[in-house]
Amino acid sequence: MLGGAAGAACAILLWRALLDIIPADPAATSMAIRIGIALTALLPGAVVLLLMLAAQMAGRFIARKFDPMAGRDGIFLLRNQRVITNTVEQWAVFVPALLAFAVQTPPAWSAQISALAWVFAAARLAFWIGYIAGPLGRAPGMAATLTVNAGTVLAACWLAR
Repeated sequence: MLGGAAGAACAILLWRALLDIIPADPAATSMAIRIGIALTALLPGAVVLLLMLAAQMAGRFIARKFDPMAGRDGIFLLRNQRVITNTVEQWAVFVPALLAFAVQTPPAWSAQISALAWVFAAARLAFWIGYIAGPLGRAPGMAATLTVNAGTVLAACWLAR
């Protein structure tokens, strides 16, 4: 519980800190520009996912466990695969929510788009590191991911009203 609360609090604090760093884009009066900002902002999360995939491939190569269906994967390969699967599931919520948010957000809020995407990437990185360390270690990253996903979905729904 404490790890989850800490993860959610860190997600909110990081989001707030990023808003002080990321400037609003004066060209964001165009919906196309805001969608472009959102698509570009998804890159840090894509990099984190790519690193997870590369770690899985390297782990298979080092352990010489080339057949995932053989049932002989070690703990790293099993946990890392679950991290990858969960990250793709979280992307399935975050990406459309971020795009819906970007379409509807006022131009002055354009920094919110990038800040949300950076927090998502950081949350997935925390989840990955925590899960590899041990199943209970995933709580902060999972809570941070839930916070950013729920916040993005709710903000997009609120703007769509």
